[in-house]
Amino acid sequence: MYNLPASEARQRWSDLLDHAHREPVAITVRGREQVVVLEADLAHRALQALEDAIDRAAVDAVRRELEDDPQTLPLEDVARELGITLD
Repeated sequence: MYNLPASEARQRWSDLLDHAHREPVAITVRGREQVVVLEADLAHRALQALEDAIDRAAVDAVRRELEDDPQTLPLEDVARELGITLD
């Protein structure tokens, strides 16, 4: 990842955007990373991968919970209790 001080980022914004298409650019303030500029497609894919990982972790947690307490209810009973009509 390429690092660029915020003062330079302001002066060279178009260069920064061009560089961000090749690799993420970390903008620093006093040597510490503050934000990262990266290509939109990469950002979308990274966020989707993170959301997928969070979803998988939630499913795994529910599965572990069900293993600890295997008592389950039929879908029809749950729907009736919630007042939902199943088609």
